[in-house]
Amino acid sequence: MVSVDYCRDNGFLAGMGIDVVDPKVMGDEAKTGKYTTGKGGDYEIVCLEATGANEEGGKKGMENCLAKNPDINLVYTINEPTAFGADSALTAAGKKIGTDVFVVSVDGGLAGVQAVKDGGIQATSQQYPLKMAEEGVKAIKAIADGGAPPAPTSADGTFFDTGVTLCTEDPQDTVTAAPQENAQYCIDNAWG
Repeated sequence: MVSVDYCRDNGFLAGMGIDVVDPKVMGDEAKTGKYTTGKGGDYEIVCLEATGANEEGGKKGMENCLAKNPDINLVYTINEPTAFGADSALTAAGKKIGTDVFVVSVDGGLAGVQAVKDGGIQATSQQYPLKMAEEGVKAIKAIADGGAPPAPTSADGTFFDTGVTLCTEDPQDTVTAAPQENAQYCIDNAWG
């Protein structure tokens, strides 16, 4: 398993207020319990599917999850192509996205934030890979010139944080981990 998988999965769960046993292991959290963010409430994790981070895998994974429980009301995907596949399976199952089930994702590429504007994804976390590349080149240059690497700026002190924005047409007062912006803002600042 690669770090992007467990970081995204466990980061989402932690954001929901669901205890994660080992932050480097996916699927070791309690399958039912109480989440503590927002208004709080009961949760049931129906499934965790490997999707290959692509649309076809997202569709198949969502079909598998719906076979286990057709009443799923929240879907978190590893990236937006996976969300598009999940949307396809949900729609085929007669689910109204944004009403019966909410889909949230990660990346913030142009197609993903356009899907937020169009209602196929209710929120996505926008990253800034061009800023990542720019900061990486600056760090390489500084080190090559005999300087020190940049100090970590992330909350846990493990990496240099280049920022993230939650793109949504329905901002929530209880979301405090990142700034929230509407889809048009995110479209204007999208990559890809």
